[in-house]
Amino acid sequence: MLNRFRDRANDLIRPLAEAIARTGVSPNALTFIGFVVGLFAAFFFARGEQILAGLTLLVAGFFDIMDGAVARVVKRETAFGGVLDSVVDRYVDFAIFAGIFYAFRSGGIAETSFMVGWSWAWCILAIAGSFMVSYIRARAEAAGSGKLDVGIAERAERLLILAVGALVGYTQYSVVIIVILTHLTVLQRLFVAGRRLS
Repeated sequence: MLNRFRDRANDLIRPLAEAIARTGVSPNALTFIGFVVGLFAAFFFARGEQILAGLTLLVAGFFDIMDGAVARVVKRETAFGGVLDSVVDRYVDFAIFAGIFYAFRSGGIAETSFMVGWSWAWCILAIAGSFMVSYIRARAEAAGSGKLDVGIAERAERLLILAVGALVGYTQYSVVIIVILTHLTVLQRLFVAGRRLS
């Protein structure tokens, strides 16, 4: 959904990407920094420090945007860079929801009434939905569907939902929203892929 604003955002990001590129930092190094910051976000979630987790997650999202932006500026977009970025994103996604689950079980983050005893299921559904949103795009595009970036819960949206939820102290509701929106996005992409590939 936020892809609609990507062209406008690129105009704003480009000067910063050019400044970072002048420092000599490689796009893959930015991907790795984003990975480490994302793990810190997972750690803060696990400790129940929601505000710190939310802020750190926003910083991780910043690096997730900048690695691609810098790659475009220095004309070093590579197939491997895209694969590395995708793999790192999946590890960070898993670590974040694992941290949230730990916080639920330890009492660091309160469970909603319908989560009690089932927080593990909600976190697994959130992880599965997040992974499947990316998987179906990769699989459908490999099958010839063309660019399949449709959907209401791509990674940028998911990070934003989690970060805002954490900042206001309602991470548990963010998880529920992500479960619903990711699986709706999977269905939406299946529908679009089915039309394009049939």
